[in-house]
Amino acid sequence: MPSLPPQPPQAAKPGDQTRLALALAGIRLFGAKGFEATSTREIAAAANANIASIAYHFGGKDGLRLACADLVVSNLEAITGPMLAAAEAVKDPGSAQEALERTIMAVIDFLLGRPEARDIAAFMIREVGEQGVVMDKVYRAFIEPAHARLCRLLGRATGLDPASDRIRLGVFSIVGQVVYFRIGLAVVARGMEWDRMGPEEIARIKETIVANIRNFIAANRTQP
Repeated sequence: MPSLPPQPPQAAKPGDQTRLALALAGIRLFGAKGFEATSTREIAAAANANIASIAYHFGGKDGLRLACADLVVSNLEAITGPMLAAAEAVKDPGSAQEALERTIMAVIDFLLGRPEARDIAAFMIREVGEQGVVMDKVYRAFIEPAHARLCRLLGRATGLDPASDRIRLGVFSIVGQVVYFRIGLAVVARGMEWDRMGPEEIARIKETIVANIRNFIAANRTQP
């Protein structure tokens, strides 16, 4: 599995490279098999590392699991963080809508256009199902603040209170569509009779989700 996009800083030392390789292997194997079913020996072999390096770098398997969460957060934040931070200054509805759409389109490009996203999705689906320490970590570090920022954008685009149930659920529904196209990719491809998920197919999905965003905004706009 190659490093996750956007590319993390190049490891300057062999130890840094080993740490990254172990975290990437952990994401892949924990997602595919589950935390309990994955052995440290398997992870070390997948990372082409010594099994003792897991204890050295992470203190053990539990520490590696948290490091996997940190890597997921850092990559997701790299995709959405700069755009959402810049959008905080946006005030008018039209610009807020554009910023929201740009952010969601960037997430689609990552989740559907990068093969590494499959491993991240599998890892997070398992962790969300368990609702343990990784879920708490990712929720607090990324999901909660990103959701709040998206709510502010959707609130500005519609004129509704960003803290209202309508806006908060609206953001969850928009993001949920994107996530479904990742986790239900095989179902979508079969239903659409697509033999691959290439740029043309991703563009069609984008068009559909953008239309849904605009329909939601139009239906909930408080001012003409």
